[in-house]
Amino acid sequence: MYGDREELKHQTQKLIYNFISTHPGVSFSRIRNFFELNESTLKYHLHYLERNNRISSEKEGRRRCYYSKQHINAIDERDNLYDPKYTDLNINQKRILNMIKNEPGITKTELLRRSRLNRKTLSYNVDRLIEQNRIWKVKTNNGVGYEYITKTKLQKEIYNRLLMKLLSDEIDEETFRRIKKKLESMDIEELMK
Repeated sequence: MYGDREELKHQTQKLIYNFISTHPGVSFSRIRNFFELNESTLKYHLHYLERNNRISSEKEGRRRCYYSKQHINAIDERDNLYDPKYTDLNINQKRILNMIKNEPGITKTELLRRSRLNRKTLSYNVDRLIEQNRIWKVKTNNGVGYEYITKTKLQKEIYNRLLMKLLSDEIDEETFRRIKKKLESMDIEELMK
């Protein structure tokens, strides 16, 4: 009798782990609804999986989202997410950022499909990346897409705006040359200010 209960417990944990692995970033309520478990039972199983280093969780807005450790490690190894410039990002933001870096101009619809996040979670994380000046919106053939902001792209954008000011007589040529020279020597953090 006791062995059957233990086997059932392990089977349930295995199913929960597999569900989290195939639905990275899944919320507590979605797991509970899928398995039709009561809250305390699900908390027990999730705690067990987390304590045994099979999954991790992260608070995103008001929700707690779950990821398999295997999934996180695969992303980290491929995309070097241990880089210090990524430390302030949550796992969804890292995944979204890497999709945008790998495919400049990717649309929100495509991000939604590839990330398997719900619309609200995707929008929240894209907005945070925009606020942190890591990505920006661009016009594409398919509407609006996103691009990763690099020093070169930022310099080009500032240069184009500066050129427009010169052409519309808002600044003179001397000012244009001085700003352009300074622009070329600045690093990305200075450019973002």
